[in-house]
Amino acid sequence: MNLLHHTLAASLLLGTVATPVLADSSDSLKGKIQSVDAGRRSFVVGGQTLLTNASTDYDDGLKTFADLKPGMQVKVEHSQRGGTRFAKEIELDD
Repeated sequence: MNLLHHTLAASLLLGTVATPVLADSSDSLKGKIQSVDAGRRSFVVGGQTLLTNASTDYDDGLKTFADLKPGMQVKVEHSQRGGTRFAKEIELDD
């Protein structure tokens, strides 16, 4: 019975530790756009590659992905899933 108790406790602990790794996380990033990849619909800010999709919201004069240019100062709200960052909202940062 003691072995069963330890096995169950270890399983619960592993499940608790693994869950945050699989969950989405949200964050924001500010900086200049370093590069834009139209083919992948992605851009780089602060060394971080961010992907866009149909759900990405553009604000402060930005209307579409085509408005993003290297050198622009932006603030990006994004989520991260499995090491990939997805831009949720992109706005110009003064």
